[in-house]
Amino acid sequence: MTDSQTTDLRAAARELHDAGLCVLPIKADGSKAPDVRSWTPYKLDRSTPAEHDQWFGGDRPHGIAVVYGAVSGAVEMLEFEGLAVREGMLDAATEIMEASGLGEPWAAVLGGWATESPSGGRHYRVRVEGTDVPGNTKLASRLAREDEYTAEERQRLREKPGARIVRVLIETRGEGGYGLVEPSGGTVHASGRPYVRLAGGPATIPVLDADTMAAIRDVCRMLDQLPRPEAPKSTAPRPAPPRPDGSLRPGDDFEARATWTDILQGIFRPLTTRGSETYWGWADGVGGVKATTGKDEHDRLFVFATGSDFTPEVPYSKFGAYALLQHNSDHKAAAKELARQGYGSRHLAAVGPRPAPASPTPEPSTGEQQDAHQTAVKVEDDPEGFDYAEAFGLPPTVRTPYDYRVTGRGVEVLNTSGENWIRVTFAPLVVTATFEDPEGDQYVELSWIDRSLGRPRRISRIVSRETAKRGRKLIETLGSAGLPAVEGDARAVEKWLAEFEARNVGRIPSEQLARWLGWQDDGTFVSSPEDGIKVDTPFEEQRGPARAHAKKGTLDGWKDTVAQLADFPVPRVAVAAGLAAPLLKPLGLNSFTLDISSRSTKGKTTALQCALSVWADPSEHASAMSNWRTTLYAIEKRLNLVRGILTVFDETMAVTDDTLIDEVLYQLPMNHGKARSGGAFGNMLPWETILLSSGERPALSFTTSQGAAARILGTTIAPFGDGGGPTAAAAREGVLANHGHAGPEFIRYILSGLAQPNGRERLKEKHRALVDEFRGGGDMTNRRAPMVAVLAFAEALACRIGLLPYEPLRHDVWRGLFTAHNPTDNRPEMALDVLREYVAGHAHELFSATRAAMNDRPPYSGWLGVLSVKDGVTEVALLPERVRKVLADAGYSLDAVIGSWVDAEYVKTLKSQRPAHLLPRRFDGARAKCLAFTPAGIGYGDDEAAA
Repeated sequence: MTDSQTTDLRAAARELHDAGLCVLPIKADGSKAPDVRSWTPYKLDRSTPAEHDQWFGGDRPHGIAVVYGAVSGAVEMLEFEGLAVREGMLDAATEIMEASGLGEPWAAVLGGWATESPSGGRHYRVRVEGTDVPGNTKLASRLAREDEYTAEERQRLREKPGARIVRVLIETRGEGGYGLVEPSGGTVHASGRPYVRLAGGPATIPVLDADTMAAIRDVCRMLDQLPRPEAPKSTAPRPAPPRPDGSLRPGDDFEARATWTDILQGIFRPLTTRGSETYWGWADGVGGVKATTGKDEHDRLFVFATGSDFTPEVPYSKFGAYALLQHNSDHKAAAKELARQGYGSRHLAAVGPRPAPASPTPEPSTGEQQDAHQTAVKVEDDPEGFDYAEAFGLPPTVRTPYDYRVTGRGVEVLNTSGENWIRVTFAPLVVTATFEDPEGDQYVELSWIDRSLGRPRRISRIVSRETAKRGRKLIETLGSAGLPAVEGDARAVEKWLAEFEARNVGRIPSEQLARWLGWQDDGTFVSSPEDGIKVDTPFEEQRGPARAHAKKGTLDGWKDTVAQLADFPVPRVAVAAGLAAPLLKPLGLNSFTLDISSRSTKGKTTALQCALSVWADPSEHASAMSNWRTTLYAIEKRLNLVRGILTVFDETMAVTDDTLIDEVLYQLPMNHGKARSGGAFGNMLPWETILLSSGERPALSFTTSQGAAARILGTTIAPFGDGGGPTAAAAREGVLANHGHAGPEFIRYILSGLAQPNGRERLKEKHRALVDEFRGGGDMTNRRAPMVAVLAFAEALACRIGLLPYEPLRHDVWRGLFTAHNPTDNRPEMALDVLREYVAGHAHELFSATRAAMNDRPPYSGWLGVLSVKDGVTEVALLPERVRKVLADAGYSLDAVIGSWVDAEYVKTLKSQRPAHLLPRRFDGARAKCLAFTPAGIGYGDDEAAA
């Protein structure tokens, strides 16, 4: 809140009125609706100071809003929703504004009158000159992710499976619209949080001309993420089937080789590039952003402005744009001209590989294969051709495209005169495989010959097809891996790879690709890179942990090892967690944490190793076992590796910053990482896992989040007790020698069950039955029940099929391990102590009958609540917003502790109220909903003290 923000609604109304704005009162019920019989008249005429006195002069709680449009002097509000801010869209808009010549007016908007909404969004106001303010407009949206669906939205999808669930990101409030402003707070917004002024105020609203404001709206529209409509054939012709010989048609060749800079020369000029997307403005430099390219893998042109030959909001392919600009959309004439220019099949100085029998590709050394996808090869420096089978293991039918030749020295292309060879790369570089992941995204494996170590070796890297089609981006991405090309040759490299792949359609191997381990989007499950599906993780740091998910020894050897755990419940629970992780997805459960904490030398790490051995190598030197001594982003990347496989972090005491564990425990059940400013790669990384943590200090002791205990199962029982040292040592030795078998075996059983009719529903029914079994009388026990149930369920299934060689733990053992009365989770009581102390020190802020009789004026900060006496018992009833603020100042959340207070009967409830814990109380001529505490919650003394 800035120093200039008042908390007095009447003073706020005066400030807004003095700035020429029309003011409205807002109901204090979370609906954000105007608190007048009809607000339509205020679209035409401003409210008056007399009305403001009536609305805001009493004690009745209100919010306050501004009506936008002509009635407020042509003021328009631009809103970035909290979701947009968290996903970096405000930063993206700022970057584009600055690059497109709108930096100065945009800075005026950001520094004019800025408000933070309760959801974390941003509201900016602009006074528009020279035109009427348009009505409310949605500028940018995206489809909601499945994990974001509300119960109502899920029901809507069940009724209409094809319905689109949309999240608005950026919108305006204009003519005929209104928006809440500071200091609205409390029950005005459903969240209970206030609107906060960040900059300026009503008197500092910037004034922009109509064209500038239109350009700002256009930039915001370009951030829209909703799926684009299918491109019409007239602007983006469908690719024709390949020719029998694999060669390209002129239009397809042009699509692969031409650049938008060449096509749009004289019409648009590039302004800035973010990721794969380029923003374009008029070639003469007038105005801001007018078009984009590269928004998706199709690299279409979208024009948002009128005044050119292009139809606004319609996607154009490169060939479609060329045909429009040069041949009035006559595609036949355009293709004929491109063929004349040399696009498509060409037969000048074709150089192909010499015929030779295929020879097996040498096996890579273990170290090289693990560290760099490298293979030692034999490369002939023969200027007459190249043996792709010998160098890259490709089929002997692979051919060099026309006008190119490949030698041990690199790739060369014939110049336009057909007389000289021009170098493209400094070593052989080809496409050795193509991939498609379960989402339908395509990738290519690029391989080249590297001589930096004094001998030729093959290096391979997998990149998205989009990256392979953009030479500069490709060189930037693979430069550090030794790609044998420089930026000046980017376009030539891009063309070479497109030509090579087109020339060898059907010859280059095509495979399935997984970008993570566990559940894939098509319903398959990848347990390890040994499953026969290529695994290429998006981050270099994930490769080691991915490779650690491998098999060693035998399944029988592993069973013999875990049989020793039969009398030790905690290690058995850890193993159950390893098996339960793949059940989260079919059961619809969020990720959660299982924490094992106790004194050292009691087998905590061994218990974790037993659990990890279900899927991976649990040794300390293997990368699957992680340590808390790291960074938040590194943890998010590690979690992002798996969708249904256990993740292990050992040694909580090794953490360098306690808030890191706090943040992880909070973020884990959301199934994705933090939103980072700027939308950097890796933003909001997804996962599905059970996080198994251990240390001498309980994980819950690192957090002040009151709701954390409901997301964590924790035990402080020593895993192997006081005399289990020999068993722990034998178990550790056994799982180091035998691991990686149980998880794949268990998932095969789960997949077979899911494949049966109603298999998923039957699985859920059995889990629900266990949830009911583990529910108890308290809210915390009930919230933990689904997590306890999935662990018990996984163990029972594994025991049934003989995977675990012992009987399942009894239900009373599970209850004893994970009771709601956890000594590390006393935050509700601690929060209540804070409130008791505050009430004791601010008794003068409590309204009572005695104060009413004496006509006491309200304290400067307003009433804290009311004291009343009934049947000789004094009741303390407090206004929820005052309670919320008192707790927030002490680091607690009312929403997180209220459930526990209700369960403990510290707060009175009434079923007829919504919510049941907010009861109406009358004081000082007003009636408001309060938290009414029982004597056990907040006692106050005898009747005389209360009076």
